[in-house]
Amino acid sequence: MNKNTIAAFLLASAAFFSMPLSAASRPPGDARPLSEIVAGLERQGYGPIVEVEFEDGRWEVEAYREGRRFDLRVDPYSGAVISERLDD
Repeated sequence: MNKNTIAAFLLASAAFFSMPLSAASRPPGDARPLSEIVAGLERQGYGPIVEVEFEDGRWEVEAYREGRRFDLRVDPYSGAVISERLDD
């Protein structure tokens, strides 16, 4: 590798690691509060809720219901469960 290649790599690396988190990694300002999302899931029989993460424009939740573990995708505006998958 020549010096220019190394310098370009270092500059690109510094730019990548200094970028702020994208807006897609956090809920929009007009979304329901997470506390309301969790309360709604608990009313539907989910609990305990063991992990919550905002990704790809929706809440991704790992929760138990009736002793079985589920992966849920939840709409951040309505709190509706978009998808439910049994986590074996």
